[in-house]
Formats: sequence, structure tokens, C-alpha cells
Amino acid sequence: MVKKRARFAQGRSQTPWRFLDTGYADPFYNMALDEAIAVFGREGWPATVRVYGWRPAAISIGYSQRVHHTVSLETCARSGTPLVRRLTGGRAVFHDQEVTYSVIAQRGHFQSSGSVLETYKRIGQGLIASLERLGIQALLRRVGFGDAEHGGTCTHVPCFTSSGRYEVTIGDRKVVGSAQRQIGEMVLQHGSLLTGEGHLKIAQFLPLGVAERDKMAQELRDKTISLGALLLRPVSYTEVAEALFLGFQAAFQVPMEPGQLRSDEEKLAHRLIRERYGRQEWTLRR
Repeated sequence: MVKKRARFAQGRSQTPWRFLDTGYADPFYNMALDEAIAVFGREGWPATVRVYGWRPAAISIGYSQRVHHTVSLETCARSGTPLVRRLTGGRAVFHDQEVTYSVIAQRGHFQSSGSVLETYKRIGQGLIASLERLGIQALLRRVGFGDAEHGGTCTHVPCFTSSGRYEVTIGDRKVVGSAQRQIGEMVLQHGSLLTGEGHLKIAQFLPLGVAERDKMAQELRDKTISLGALLLRPVSYTEVAEALFLGFQAAFQVPMEPGQLRSDEEKLAHRLIRERYGRQEWTLRR
């Protein structure tokens, strides 16, 4: 758990955000916990930045994707790869060799209009500041609106090859892929900071012919780059988590308090696994 805390200008009135490092967990718990935090966020619980990893490696698909058009269930079953449906939009992602972040807060916490465009920008600024702590200079690039991050009807094209309203890029390559959903006053955005090339495995699970899968894998290589490739060394979960803590704190200009899950959040997450994320009716719907 990150324990550092920056000093802020005297007289600045700021409500602290909570920083959660929940470590590695299975895909169903990871997605259920993000929703559970959002549910209690509506009741005034702290705005939260969470970091986590996936164990075992898994595929997540977007809220509105049609499973049979997205991934091969036979390949998932044969390889023992779990499949989970996210609450947010976006397209299929293979979660391996990455650190995942989520930002869960009421729109009023963003010191802006709270629109999708503005919250993407604010969170993107936090990601840029986080990468700077790792010695990486990235750009926040505004791109065209697409259905990939906003819950439209998606094809099998992987998330990292599509674009949202703001993207964190190195040149023309993504180093972070993100998806957002707003439900009432709550904003839930999460995404993956690539530490290695595990995300490329998604091509193996696409319901395509061999040539098309190879083409998609090459497109992913061309459009993404990992932290490890940029820094020419292995990049650990711990150092990325530390960078996210410091980066979001600096960019948001709020106190960031290392915290713990509350028992109600934990209980609701396990209930959501039983009722939604762990059930085929949820994963295979549409």
C-alpha cells in the first residue's frame, strides 16, 4: 500500500479522495468491486482511485458486446480462460501483464461540468502525471467519438485498437486503454496500463480465421506499446501503483488518502458476483 502524501497549499479546502490498492484478484471480484464502490459512492462515500491486477489472466468484454460476435467461447473453455462482462463499454481486452486503475466518483468531484468529455480529460491528466513519475512523457490526445468506450454495439475489434474521446498516447500508440460509464451522478472509468505484451493474446480468442487473427494481432502491436518496452526494463505492479497514487494526487490537486475497503463494499461485491458477474446469464446476454 502506498503511504506517501503530498502537502497542499494552506487554506485549500479539499475533500480527501481514497486510494485503494486491492492487489490481484479474480475477474469476477474485480468487476463486482468496482460496481460496489460506485453504489456506495452515490450515498456520499469517498471518491476513490483503485488499482488492481488480474489473477488468473482473463478476458473482459464491454457492457453492450454480443459474446458470440466477440470471442470464441470454445477457445476460452479449452484454455481455461475466464470471461467476464464489464459494467462499462468498450471492447474485448485480455488482462495480463498490466495494472488496472479505476476512478469512481460523483461528477461534482471533478471540478468541471462532469460531462463524459471533461471527466475523460481530467482522468487522462492524472494518467499523464502518473506516467511522468515513471519517466515517461505521454500526450493526452483528443480523438473522434466512437462507440468503443461508450456502450454502443461493438464488433470483435479489440479495445486497444479503438479510440475514445481522449487517449493517452506515445506518438500514435496507446499505452493506456480506458472505458467509462456514467450512471446518474456517478462516474466509473477504468483502464489498463500495459506493463508487457500480454494484451496481444486477445487475438487468439477472436472468432476469426487464422489470417484475420494474425492481422488483428499485428494491428495491436502497431497501435500499442507497453511500459516495459518504453523503459527497456521490467516494470513492477508496485511501482505503477505508486506512480498512480502520486500522479492522480498531483493532477487532481486533492489529498489522496491510502484507505481500506469497507465491510459493506466487500459484502456487496460478493453479492454481485453471485447475482451478476459470476453468472452466465450476465456474461452471455445479448
